[in-house]
Amino acid sequence: MTTSTRQERPQPRHQVGVWGWLFGLTIGNAFRFVGWSCVAIGVSILIEWIGMVKYWGPEHSREMLELEMSYLSAFNRNLITGIYPTDLAVMFVGGADKIVAFLHLREINAWLANGVISWTNQVAIYGIESAINIIFIFAVRLAICVSAVSGFVLVGLVAFVDGLVERDIRKACGGIESAMLYHRAKRMIKPTLILGFGFYLTSPFTIHPTVMFLPLMALLAIVLFITAKTFKKFL
Repeated sequence: MTTSTRQERPQPRHQVGVWGWLFGLTIGNAFRFVGWSCVAIGVSILIEWIGMVKYWGPEHSREMLELEMSYLSAFNRNLITGIYPTDLAVMFVGGADKIVAFLHLREINAWLANGVISWTNQVAIYGIESAINIIFIFAVRLAICVSAVSGFVLVGLVAFVDGLVERDIRKACGGIESAMLYHRAKRMIKPTLILGFGFYLTSPFTIHPTVMFLPLMALLAIVLFITAKTFKKFL
């Protein structure tokens, strides 16, 4: 038998060990989160700059930051984690302030302000100020998102358990199994969370967290309920 006609053996799949799995779960996810956060901040700054030129004035980002900070005072201590959203926001804003100091954005702005005042200098000053405000807005919104995670977990757990009860009733009564509905609902779980949180973190408009997260929690609960309810009849 020649080499050309010899059947190729399938290559064995490379299995990730325990240390590789732990690395991907911890450090890998941390790097992915940092990269995603940088992209989200960059997109938010770009949207803000475009909006400053075409739709709103240079004070838009500062007004947004003041509104976002005022929303924090309306939230009490998280009953599950025991942490105040304000304390989280202070910690995250402190980290954002270190990033701003590391990039020397304030020093650049002060140098532009002390130079020859021109149209380009003024645009650059407004642009840097809005970029600083957007970084702080992202930090405040991220603190609110972290505080809201426990609510999503609680609502998702209730919906999932309720769906499993409905599944047992369907199994006992000989109900019709719908694999198509199960797979479609299952594929919607991750996009629902990613798109919802991503839209909130990069939105160029101020949105009250209650208005944003309550519909998102309801949508997640419906998707998890359908996923658990339509899970295959027999394991």
